[in-house]
Amino acid sequence: MNIAAWVLVLACVVPPSSAPPDAVRLGTLARAVLSADYRADRAELARLDAELARLREGALSEYRDYWRGFAAWRRAINGFNATPTPDDLATDLEGAVERFRSALAKRPDWIEARLAMVGCWGNLLYLAGKDEARRKAILEEALPSFRWLMQNAGDNPRALWIKGGMEMSAPPPTGGDFVKAAATLERGLACAWREELSGGGAPAWEPRWGGPENLMDLAYLFSHSPKPDRGVALAYARGAVTAVPEWHYVRDVLIPQIEALPAATPAP
Repeated sequence: MNIAAWVLVLACVVPPSSAPPDAVRLGTLARAVLSADYRADRAELARLDAELARLREGALSEYRDYWRGFAAWRRAINGFNATPTPDDLATDLEGAVERFRSALAKRPDWIEARLAMVGCWGNLLYLAGKDEARRKAILEEALPSFRWLMQNAGDNPRALWIKGGMEMSAPPPTGGDFVKAAATLERGLACAWREELSGGGAPAWEPRWGGPENLMDLAYLFSHSPKPDRGVALAYARGAVTAVPEWHYVRDVLIPQIEALPAATPAP
């Protein structure tokens, strides 16, 4: 996978020039949500959620619900890296699940809403820690979607990002396999590249994130595996921050962690 070529393709997506007023506003808000996520601006994500809620019910309301869920999901994810850790992470994640569920009710079997719910449930399981009753309740709700996604990620780069993360971080036998996770994330990166090449001009409210996220997870994987590879990890991290220069987590947290690794660490 050519990281530089993928980054160049990412810059070529052109938003539509004409659309109904609510659609234009939806696209503007969707782009703003992505930017606030990368900047780790939790207050702005909450504000954008409220702005999206003001959009009218209509032909694109599943996207309104999706981006509301996305804003809450990413508000929680960014909260994991905040000090002190906010006490509203579970509330955000549970709210995100409900908004994705609303989107799915309007568009049954929409993979974008379903994969996002899986991501939220994974985060909720992490928050549950050793609370076995809470973990059991989450798993009873989430397992059908977990299993579905592992079998049906296809060529969706966002689904492959979630799947690769599960293969990396979930308990065995699903997770703990760094080789399998790396292969899935590499595939996700390649699929993101193809998606951008074939989908230029897609409306801004269509989910098209995923390429930078796969780069980020590959950087994390190669810096946190049993045998870290500093050079490979840095290449992926720099690719992610080239694609998204404002990405606080990669720029200010992950890259310094990788740079602190021994330079001659052998590849896994």
